[in-house]
Amino acid sequence: MVRRMLTFGALSLQSPHAPASATAHKIEQPSNSAASHKARKIVKPGLLFCVTCTLSLGTFASDLTVPNPKPATRIADVPIRLCQQYLIVAEGQIGNLEHQKFLIDTGTNPSMIDKSVATRLGLQGVPRRVALFNKNVVSEKATLPDLRFGPIHRLNMPVMVADFAQIGREMGTRIDAVIGLDVLGNTSFTVDYVKRRIIFGASVEAHTASFTAAHQFITVNLASGSRQLHLLLDTGAKELVLFQSRLHGADYAWSPITGSGQNVSGSFSYGTVILQELKIGTKDVGPQRASVASQNDIASDIDGLIGISCLRPKRVSFDFERQVLGWSD
Repeated sequence: MVRRMLTFGALSLQSPHAPASATAHKIEQPSNSAASHKARKIVKPGLLFCVTCTLSLGTFASDLTVPNPKPATRIADVPIRLCQQYLIVAEGQIGNLEHQKFLIDTGTNPSMIDKSVATRLGLQGVPRRVALFNKNVVSEKATLPDLRFGPIHRLNMPVMVADFAQIGREMGTRIDAVIGLDVLGNTSFTVDYVKRRIIFGASVEAHTASFTAAHQFITVNLASGSRQLHLLLDTGAKELVLFQSRLHGADYAWSPITGSGQNVSGSFSYGTVILQELKIGTKDVGPQRASVASQNDIASDIDGLIGISCLRPKRVSFDFERQVLGWSD
């Protein structure tokens, strides 16, 4: 029996033989049981907008009037660091703290900050329950007075507080915050893995697939056997993760590889399967190995999550206006 180590949690794994890590899905839940059913309903994230810079030319004071040309729009971009090939780390500002390290994670909502950042800012947290894959944990909710990432500026933003020290050590970099769809949602952006930049705007790519971003997460469909797998699209995950209770109808075979890992809630174990035929949009992406995890009751219609590495992209575009995922390999 082959064993491998995996880390679920906002993030990642550090093992030369491990499959990829998967990001735990964070859903804020009220502590009273009467509201627990309602809390499982996914909430639409707030709309964000990109600030663009324009340049215009005035008219000349002479007998001849020159009309203003159409203002030129500058598309903002920020440099990124790649960890374990596809995990994205960029710099931003939290309150008066500059050069903070942000892990960009479309599988996280709400965003999270490290407890050291909360301490430096003097934030007072309120205990809340958070649902992860394997259990509910008690975390803290706080309000950030100010957050800036590229052209995005958020004020009085609710976040969860967690300890990212171990995750940062495994990734080889400090992690001050995990930035999710409550920051990025409805702000189209493109990740260029070759040039290592995030461009704030959608781009035209060779392959496309529709996604749904009307709720708290981005979801896409993958065809496998007789199943349409409804998966969370997660830039904070490195591979495909399926929930064991949702495997029926998929074209898979069990693999002898098993492993164990941990996230902020503790340790867990997982198995693996091989999906022989797998298609997203019109693109065949099989065969793929998938980790199989037991799950908390996060959302009854989600079968698992898909990491960006499954697409092996050089660029990937999230077009929130058209709800289209694009990528080039």
